[in-house]
Amino acid sequence: MKAEDIKLYYEYNEWANKRILDAAERASLEQLTAPNEYGWGDIRGALVHTLDAEYGWFSFLFGRKDEGILDPKNFADIAALRERWDRQSEITRGCLDTLNDEDLLRIHKSERDGAAYNWILWQVLVHVVNHGTQHRAECAALLTSFGHSPGDMDMSLFFNERDINSSESDKTNREDIMLLLRYNDWANDKILDCAARVSSAQLGAANDFGWGSLRGALVHLMDAEYVWRNLLNTGEHVEWLQPEDFADVAAIRARWVTERAEFWRYFDGLSDENLSSVISYEGDETRHRVLWHCLAHVVNHGTQHRAECAALLTGFGHSPGNLDFTVFLLDKS
Repeated sequence: MKAEDIKLYYEYNEWANKRILDAAERASLEQLTAPNEYGWGDIRGALVHTLDAEYGWFSFLFGRKDEGILDPKNFADIAALRERWDRQSEITRGCLDTLNDEDLLRIHKSERDGAAYNWILWQVLVHVVNHGTQHRAECAALLTSFGHSPGDMDMSLFFNERDINSSESDKTNREDIMLLLRYNDWANDKILDCAARVSSAQLGAANDFGWGSLRGALVHLMDAEYVWRNLLNTGEHVEWLQPEDFADVAAIRARWVTERAEFWRYFDGLSDENLSSVISYEGDETRHRVLWHCLAHVVNHGTQHRAECAALLTGFGHSPGNLDFTVFLLDKS
């Protein structure tokens, strides 16, 4: 990763945060504080946790004073939360502006519960954005159920709106993108392992999260990898996979094994130069995109919809546990 690449991640993060706050501002205090089982108590708690993660990590990574965990009760409404978040966004941009490419390989040491950790700076910075995507997805699902959908928060939509069709950095490091794709596989496996324990009725139970059911969301996750691989490899669109074609999780997993092998076969043929090249494809109009930006979207999109699946699975009594990028980094080490 290069410094300009990380800044792009945080431009997306700020854009997505604004969309979720705009939707949350339309909700009542009762809706914002209605209890849920997602891990942070209510929507307000999840939003404050998302901000707190950025605040805490940037305080640690850049040697800033950390005054402790932010308390949701100190934010009477979304306007107060937005004001605090705007200040953090300014701090975040200022910190990122101090970085050069070499800084991103800096090691930050921490200790918790007697265990020592070594964090590579760029990986933690990506984690903060990935973590935000996860919790925004949870909040989006809840807000949608209250009639306040934030709409599409895909990284690809951000690229479309900003018309980002070139990279200001030099060659992208292939190993870095590979690490993100390995994380994507690791997290997908955790979701599938839990989904294998639900009943057929739970797998097909209707919900308002956008893909109809847990089965629909799982197939959409797999379908995004299938569709994007074909689009990037051939420039052609393929027909979407249909949930009704998969009777159970075993069938989804079997198809995903095949798709994963094809995805890695495609990626293995890419060089650093390929990843940094600009490709073109047809959508509602002709799009020109840096190839690795599209792959970053695939991973980010996976995080979003895994969060929805994790929320459903938790409600069914089968939590997949922590899917953070940092947990993957520790798990693989």
